[in-house]
Amino acid sequence: MVERQTPNLRVGGSNPSWPAKKMQVFNATSDGSVMKNIVQFLSEVRIELNKVVWPKYDDWVGSTIIVLLLVFIFALYLGLIDFAFSKLANFIFKSYGSY
Repeated sequence: MVERQTPNLRVGGSNPSWPAKKMQVFNATSDGSVMKNIVQFLSEVRIELNKVVWPKYDDWVGSTIIVLLLVFIFALYLGLIDFAFSKLANFIFKSYGSY
């Protein structure tokens, strides 16, 4: 049997010999490191948000219209299905049940 390895052996997590590291979110000490961690986190969030390619206004409006149209179509479809099944259930209960 052939043993398969990841192409990059330095990457941990998926390789069983390298367990994932435990991440410490806040370090509650008296030297203000909690505030330092929060500031570092927010600065990293800002850096990552600057990397995001935001859609143009026209793309955003077009996507929003398509989503709203699809939601309306699915709501109408499910409403019709619900109405049909409720009429069918009422017919069955009136015809064959003691309703």
